[in-house]
Amino acid sequence: MVCSKCNNEKGRSMIEMLGVLAIIGVLSTAGIAGYTKAMEKFKVNEAANQISTIISNYNTLMLGNPNKNDLYNERVINQLVLPTEMLHDGHCYHALNGRCSVGHNLDPSKDEFVIRFGDLTKDMCVNLLSLPVTESALRITINKNAPGATLGSGNGNEFKGAVNISKATELCHDSNNTICWVF
Repeated sequence: MVCSKCNNEKGRSMIEMLGVLAIIGVLSTAGIAGYTKAMEKFKVNEAANQISTIISNYNTLMLGNPNKNDLYNERVINQLVLPTEMLHDGHCYHALNGRCSVGHNLDPSKDEFVIRFGDLTKDMCVNLLSLPVTESALRITINKNAPGATLGSGNGNEFKGAVNISKATELCHDSNNTICWVF
Protein backbone atom coordinates (compact mmCIF):
# COMPACT_ATOMS: atom_id res chain seq x y z
CA MET A 1 0.00 0.00 0.00
CA VAL A 2 1.34 3.40 -0.96
CA CYS A 3 1.08 6.24 1.54
CA SER A 4 -0.01 9.41 -0.22
CA LYS A 5 1.10 11.54 2.74
CA CYS A 6 4.60 10.07 2.87
CA ASN A 7 7.30 11.85 0.97
CA ASN A 8 10.30 9.69 0.29
CA GLU A 9 12.30 12.28 -1.72
CA LYS A 10 16.04 12.13 -1.26
CA GLY A 11 18.51 14.93 -2.09
CA ARG A 12 17.83 18.47 -3.24
CA SER A 13 16.10 19.83 -6.28
CA MET A 14 17.92 21.72 -9.01
CA ILE A 15 16.10 24.94 -8.01
CA GLU A 16 17.37 24.65 -4.42
CA MET A 17 20.94 24.07 -5.62
CA LEU A 18 20.80 27.08 -7.95
CA GLY A 19 19.49 29.21 -5.09
CA VAL A 20 22.38 28.16 -2.85
CA LEU A 21 24.89 28.86 -5.64
CA ALA A 22 23.38 32.31 -6.22
CA ILE A 23 23.68 33.16 -2.52
CA ILE A 24 27.31 31.97 -2.46
CA GLY A 25 28.04 34.09 -5.56
CA VAL A 26 26.60 37.25 -4.00
CA LEU A 27 28.49 36.70 -0.74
CA SER A 28 31.74 36.00 -2.62
CA THR A 29 31.43 39.18 -4.68
CA ALA A 30 30.84 41.25 -1.56
CA GLY A 31 33.80 39.57 0.16
CA ILE A 32 36.15 40.23 -2.74
CA ALA A 33 35.05 43.88 -2.95
CA GLY A 34 35.60 44.29 0.79
CA TYR A 35 39.01 42.65 0.60
CA THR A 36 40.04 44.91 -2.29
CA LYS A 37 38.99 48.02 -0.36
CA ALA A 38 40.83 46.82 2.75
CA MET A 39 44.02 46.19 0.74
CA GLU A 40 43.84 49.66 -0.84
CA LYS A 41 43.45 51.22 2.59
CA PHE A 42 46.36 49.14 3.92
CA LYS A 43 48.61 50.29 1.06
CA VAL A 44 47.69 53.95 1.57
CA ASN A 45 48.44 53.60 5.29
CA GLU A 46 51.76 51.94 4.44
CA ALA A 47 52.61 54.82 2.06
CA ALA A 48 51.72 57.29 4.84
CA ASN A 49 54.07 55.43 7.19
CA GLN A 50 56.82 55.59 4.57
CA ILE A 51 56.40 59.36 4.21
CA SER A 52 56.49 59.80 8.01
CA THR A 53 59.61 57.63 8.25
CA ILE A 54 61.35 59.61 5.50
CA ILE A 55 60.57 62.91 7.23
CA SER A 56 61.71 61.55 10.60
CA ASN A 57 64.94 60.13 9.14
CA TYR A 58 65.62 63.40 7.32
CA ASN A 59 65.11 65.44 10.51
CA THR A 60 67.43 63.08 12.42
CA LEU A 61 70.08 63.36 9.70
CA MET A 62 69.87 67.16 9.73
CA LEU A 63 70.19 67.31 13.53
CA GLY A 64 73.52 65.54 13.30
CA ASN A 65 74.70 67.30 10.15
CA PRO A 66 73.15 70.61 9.15
CA ASN A 67 75.05 70.52 5.83
CA LYS A 68 72.26 69.92 3.32
CA ASN A 69 74.76 69.24 0.57
CA ASP A 70 74.72 65.64 1.82
CA LEU A 71 71.20 65.39 0.48
CA TYR A 72 72.55 65.62 -3.06
CA ASN A 73 74.35 62.35 -2.34
CA GLU A 74 72.18 59.42 -3.45
CA ARG A 75 74.08 56.97 -1.23
CA VAL A 76 73.35 59.07 1.88
CA ILE A 77 69.66 59.26 1.01
CA ASN A 78 69.43 55.53 0.26
CA GLN A 79 71.21 54.51 3.46
CA LEU A 80 70.02 57.10 5.95
CA VAL A 81 66.72 58.57 4.79
CA LEU A 82 64.76 55.98 2.82
CA PRO A 83 63.24 52.98 4.58
CA THR A 84 64.97 49.85 3.27
CA GLU A 85 61.74 48.31 1.91
CA MET A 86 61.48 51.22 -0.54
CA LEU A 87 64.72 50.39 -2.35
CA HIS A 88 64.72 47.83 -5.16
CA ASP A 89 67.67 47.51 -7.53
CA GLY A 90 68.90 50.98 -6.54
CA HIS A 91 65.57 52.65 -7.31
CA CYS A 92 62.91 54.00 -4.96
CA TYR A 93 59.37 52.56 -4.98
CA HIS A 94 56.56 53.45 -2.58
CA ALA A 95 53.95 51.13 -1.07
CA LEU A 96 51.43 51.96 -3.80
CA ASN A 97 53.70 50.30 -6.39
CA GLY A 98 54.94 53.49 -7.99
CA ARG A 99 58.23 55.32 -8.32
CA CYS A 100 59.45 57.82 -5.77
CA SER A 101 62.34 60.18 -5.23
CA VAL A 102 63.67 61.91 -2.16
CA GLY A 103 66.25 64.66 -1.86
CA HIS A 104 67.10 68.31 -1.80
CA ASN A 105 65.36 70.71 -4.16
CA LEU A 106 66.94 70.55 -7.61
CA ASP A 107 67.48 74.30 -7.37
CA PRO A 108 70.52 74.55 -5.04
CA SER A 109 69.62 78.12 -4.07
CA LYS A 110 66.57 76.79 -2.24
CA ASP A 111 66.95 75.12 1.13
CA GLU A 112 64.17 72.59 0.71
CA PHE A 113 63.67 68.87 1.22
CA VAL A 114 61.49 67.19 -1.42
CA ILE A 115 59.53 63.91 -1.45
CA ARG A 116 57.93 62.78 -4.72
CA PHE A 117 55.51 59.85 -5.06
CA GLY A 118 54.58 59.03 -8.66
CA ASP A 119 52.51 56.65 -10.75
CA LEU A 120 49.41 57.27 -8.62
CA THR A 121 45.81 56.67 -9.62
CA LYS A 122 43.29 59.39 -8.87
CA ASP A 123 42.04 57.58 -5.74
CA MET A 124 45.60 57.09 -4.42
CA CYS A 125 46.37 60.77 -5.09
CA VAL A 126 43.24 61.93 -3.23
CA ASN A 127 43.99 59.64 -0.27
CA LEU A 128 47.60 60.84 0.03
CA LEU A 129 46.60 64.50 -0.19
CA SER A 130 44.28 64.02 2.77
CA LEU A 131 47.16 62.88 5.02
CA PRO A 132 48.20 65.11 7.93
CA VAL A 133 51.71 65.45 6.42
CA THR A 134 50.13 67.65 3.75
CA GLU A 135 49.46 70.31 6.37
CA SER A 136 53.14 70.56 7.37
CA ALA A 137 54.51 70.92 3.82
CA LEU A 138 55.69 74.33 2.61
CA ARG A 139 53.99 73.61 -0.68
CA ILE A 140 52.64 70.69 -2.68
CA THR A 141 52.58 70.18 -6.42
CA ILE A 142 50.51 67.66 -8.34
CA ASN A 143 51.65 66.78 -11.86
CA LYS A 144 50.32 64.40 -14.45
CA ASN A 145 53.32 62.53 -15.83
CA ALA A 146 53.58 60.37 -18.90
CA PRO A 147 54.43 56.77 -17.92
CA GLY A 148 58.19 56.52 -17.41
CA ALA A 149 58.72 60.31 -17.43
CA THR A 150 60.80 61.98 -14.74
CA LEU A 151 58.78 62.42 -11.57
CA GLY A 152 57.52 65.94 -11.10
CA SER A 153 58.42 67.14 -14.56
CA GLY A 154 56.01 69.58 -16.15
CA ASN A 155 53.73 72.26 -14.79
CA GLY A 156 51.48 71.15 -12.02
CA ASN A 157 48.84 72.42 -9.65
CA GLU A 158 50.67 74.00 -6.70
CA PHE A 159 49.08 74.82 -3.37
CA LYS A 160 49.91 75.19 0.32
CA GLY A 161 48.42 73.64 3.42
CA ALA A 162 45.66 71.18 4.05
CA VAL A 163 43.26 70.14 1.34
CA ASN A 164 39.79 68.65 1.68
CA ILE A 165 38.54 65.64 -0.29
CA SER A 166 36.59 67.67 -2.87
CA LYS A 167 39.61 69.93 -3.56
CA ALA A 168 41.91 66.88 -3.77
CA THR A 169 39.50 65.26 -6.23
CA GLU A 170 39.63 68.42 -8.33
CA LEU A 171 43.46 68.61 -8.24
CA CYS A 172 44.23 64.96 -9.03
CA HIS A 173 44.21 63.67 -12.61
CA ASP A 174 42.60 60.43 -13.75
CA SER A 175 45.95 58.60 -13.83
CA ASN A 176 49.74 59.00 -13.62
CA ASN A 177 49.72 61.56 -10.80
CA THR A 178 52.90 62.63 -9.06
CA ILE A 179 52.67 64.40 -5.71
CA CYS A 180 55.63 66.52 -4.68
CA TRP A 181 55.79 67.58 -1.01
CA VAL A 182 58.31 70.32 -0.26
CA PHE A 183 59.49 70.81 3.33
